Amino acid sequence: MFIPTLLSQADAEQQAEFLPDALSLRIVGTYAQTELGHGTFVRGLETTATFDARNDRFVLHSPTLSATKWWPGGLGATATHAVVMARLFCGRGVDRGPHAFVVQLRDMETHSALPGVKVGDIGPKLGFGSVDNGWLELDHVCIRAFWFLSFFLKKFF
Repeated sequence: MFIPTLLSQADAEQQAEFLPDALSLRIVGTYAQTELGHGTFVRGLETTATFDARNDRFVLHSPTLSATKWWPGGLGATATHAVVMARLFCGRGVDRGPHAFVVQLRDMETHSALPGVKVGDIGPKLGFGSVDNGWLELDHVCIRAFWFLSFFLKKFF
């Protein structure tokens, strides 16, 4: 779902930045929506993305254990990037609901998790043992505002 999300929600400039690397597998992406405490109930997402206008960036955060992203394929050991679904907060604490953000998870040289990123495999799964399903927690991870995929809302920032 990483590439289809880029194709449907990224603007031309974002697609130019991400798609060549994704299509050539220089970056490996996953789609992180499902949360441990909420499954696929999107309106119940707890992961937040708060706009920091002073620095033109978003700060993504998993505020509780139940906000842990759970089950994304390829996340456990493989993915370098993820489309993360998070509740968007902008000026004056207004909650604008769930939106998509590209987040780099691992260093491209060492494959180690980046600062503020906790990521791993969810362990054995009955019938899905060969699938690299993972979990993800974000601790105030900063991303460029450019990585916000809901480009039609950018005029509000």
